[in-house]
Amino acid sequence: METAIIFIMLAVCLSFALKLTFMKWLPCICECAVIAGATLLSTDFVTSQSKTGISTWISSPEIMLDVAVILTIDVALQIAFCISMAKNGSSLKDRICSGILTYLPGVLIFPVMAACLVELIFSTPGISFYKISASLAIAILIGFPLIAYGLKTLLPGKSMRLELTFYTNCIIAMLGIVTTVNGRTAVAGANEPHLTALCTVFVIFIAGAVAGIFMFNRKNKIQR
Repeated sequence: METAIIFIMLAVCLSFALKLTFMKWLPCICECAVIAGATLLSTDFVTSQSKTGISTWISSPEIMLDVAVILTIDVALQIAFCISMAKNGSSLKDRICSGILTYLPGVLIFPVMAACLVELIFSTPGISFYKISASLAIAILIGFPLIAYGLKTLLPGKSMRLELTFYTNCIIAMLGIVTTVNGRTAVAGANEPHLTALCTVFVIFIAGAVAGIFMFNRKNKIQR
């Protein structure tokens, strides 16, 4: 479980760094400054927690189900960003949506940086908490733009970085299902299939497919 959580944290950091590659330098540094500032402000809260208490949170099914909701929202925002960038719409509405999704840092990056601060505090006893948090904030402010620059150099193609961002968030979603459910589901399964519900889902699927084909053909006719 802990290994999966570490992979999620690394994937969240990678997704954030990839998103920075689509920004100019000033917004990139401002976004990293926001994350660094939030990490500094979380010092008092982090230092008031114990390692046992944090482990209890992770093993609590109720809390992990709440975390699953936050994770789903974050992944949905990042995938919406990927779709918006791939669409590359020229209308005012498309540009506004793309701008908002681009400059939203995401939800998970804040608790991930707080978790990194917790690990640093517990692994370096005897050092002032504020020195550790300040060092982490400086590392965030300098490190993420440098990582983004390195990714942009290694992957100069915009489509390649966008595709990698999409796949990274898909991995976060899959790992999130494993770690946050924690052996418990919100709804109990049924031993026998519910035919009415099954037929309803099938009808909705067919109706959506027909509507999608109709809209696709209509759009092609308008473009011609």
